[in-house]
Amino acid sequence: MLSWTNARRMGHRLLSATLRCRQCSRPAGDLVGFADRDLGEARFLPLDTGFMPHDLSGELRCGRCSGQLYLDDIEPLGRNVPLEEAGGIPFARVAAGECEIADTSAA
Repeated sequence: MLSWTNARRMGHRLLSATLRCRQCSRPAGDLVGFADRDLGEARFLPLDTGFMPHDLSGELRCGRCSGQLYLDDIEPLGRNVPLEEAGGIPFARVAAGECEIADTSAA
């Protein structure tokens, strides 16, 4: 199975992954980023802005049940585009708890 870490061997390729809860199995949203860059540089596209992930003692948790989140369904995308065209918000802001609902619209 492809992980974000071992996808670095793919070079400068755009990846998509689902951020999913281990406890309730609901998806929190999608991450879009380049394989050869840090995960914090990826863009987060929330599925439901009413249940944004939150930081609980240094771990990113589900907005519905506070379960642990993990990356699922990591796959390369067919074409490379600038991350600004993907929309969403920087994942580093989500992980730091600085996300605002107004910033989730596509560019």
